[in-house]
Amino acid sequence: MPHVNTADRPDPIKGIMESSRTVDSEFRRRDRVLGHTLVIGKAYLASAFLIVLLAAALALPHSEGVRGLDVLFFTEVAREQQTSLPSHVFVLLYSVGTILFGGMMILTQKWWAAGIAWGASCVATVYGMLAIWLRQSGRGPNPDFQNFGAPGVGLYVSVILVLLLVMTLAGVLWARTPEQRELEDSVRHQD
Repeated sequence: MPHVNTADRPDPIKGIMESSRTVDSEFRRRDRVLGHTLVIGKAYLASAFLIVLLAAALALPHSEGVRGLDVLFFTEVAREQQTSLPSHVFVLLYSVGTILFGGMMILTQKWWAAGIAWGASCVATVYGMLAIWLRQSGRGPNPDFQNFGAPGVGLYVSVILVLLLVMTLAGVLWARTPEQRELEDSVRHQD
């Protein structure tokens, strides 16, 4: 049997690796471009509506004689009613984290703004429930304090809206465009 020289033949493994690198980098580039913007759909519109309602809920009574804006800006009225730290954290988180970054999400349609708004909403929900629980305990931080106000309608509405916003922002973050689904199928089938 004659001796075959392998130096004249191209390496098939090297060719496969080179073509897969080219295809892989093209898929990654297209995925990066598609992944920077959000899908405007039902969840996006619902979250925009909830953000507007949350901004309006700041004008509602947070507790007896205290509005959400008083808690947000640490006014004298909020100090007189001995507004707790969880109430302040809740209102700050949903005002800055959810309303501000949610508004940025609406204006820019960027994924990172929706992610920050979703994370702030998740944490704000916990603090909102804690604020309600502390207000319902009835006496506040000072046991001798009289006329400690119960949770107001604004506190309840805000917590419910933030909880709904957690769910709708999750829908916004996980929504996929038809182009992204097509790209995923092509990667899966290596087209």
